[in-house]
Amino acid sequence: MEAAWLNPRERRALDAPVISATELDRVAEFYRSCPALEPTPLHRLAGLAEELGVGELLLKDESGRFGLNAFKILGVSYAFHRAMATRGDGDTPVVACASAGNHGRAVARAAREFRCAARIYLPAGTAPARVEAIVSEGADVTVTDVGYEASIQQVARDAEREGWLVISDTSWPGYDEVPRWIMAGYTWMMTEAEEQWAPSPPPDVVIVQGGVGGLVCAGASWFAQRYGVERPLFIAAEPAAAPCLLESAKAGGPVVAEERQTIMACLKCAEISPVIWPVLADAVDAVVAIDDRRAAWAMRRLANPAPGEPEIVSGGSGACGLGALQAIVTDQVFAPVRAAAGLGPTSRVLVVNTEGATDPVLYRSIVGD
Repeated sequence: MEAAWLNPRERRALDAPVISATELDRVAEFYRSCPALEPTPLHRLAGLAEELGVGELLLKDESGRFGLNAFKILGVSYAFHRAMATRGDGDTPVVACASAGNHGRAVARAAREFRCAARIYLPAGTAPARVEAIVSEGADVTVTDVGYEASIQQVARDAEREGWLVISDTSWPGYDEVPRWIMAGYTWMMTEAEEQWAPSPPPDVVIVQGGVGGLVCAGASWFAQRYGVERPLFIAAEPAAAPCLLESAKAGGPVVAEERQTIMACLKCAEISPVIWPVLADAVDAVVAIDDRRAAWAMRRLANPAPGEPEIVSGGSGACGLGALQAIVTDQVFAPVRAAAGLGPTSRVLVVNTEGATDPVLYRSIVGD
């Protein structure tokens, strides 16, 4: 069921940032010196903005980041950089993670570039195309017979026994340094976007996808530290089939949410990453949980643009932010969020397309050829 949560707290500065200002500076230094870096596009979709009744719609398109079709490599590359800096020359550990697909491919790519072996665990039911993409990067892939959260537990046990280095984008008790590095790496997306929307002012509203909450934490942390209490209204979006951010926000702390099947497969998470909780509580202004039909609409709409707009390929998870915007401006369920955001003909909104067609079979079934 679609639902929303509004943060009852007054807007304030972050008391204990999950990502420090020093770490943000390190990310900027790393990516400004990265020879392979090319900014992903920030599209201004005037026709779609008019259709949705907002003044300007900015879409940061991560479907081609570093030659991959998802944003995850931003966090993983920076985490590898930080992790390997603490190791001696010639120390190339076996790296491992559990993933719904996009993070696993990013870890496999980075491992190959750092000449490390990679062990990637995927949950039962992972789309064959996602498995094949990770195998193509040279990783050893295990498709488990359990879900995402249980796959994380399995890789943690195996890594401890075998001495592998875990590069996970979610945290658990005693393991949070690497997830912090990964989230810090994601913030470069926002730095790029700011340089692209300049000299215009920042957007009024930002909508970012959930999952375990890494990108939400990165985005909300970046805006809070960059703009303070004058930051844009920040909305987290996730599938109604896996509302772990929503249920945790409503409960006042991390909880396990019931999950069902969804086309937003990379956001199908029952538990948030515990390390993100302070940012969810203090810097996220609203959480919305949407049905698959919203993401499907966004996938089709981006593939069939208005005159003068680019054709954009977006997978189910990638389309969640735009689908959430459409839900907020059209459905009474989200009227309180719409009012809090002040969405209207003068509003400037930023959304992120976090992935391309990572499951081509699913994409064709929704969008066509």
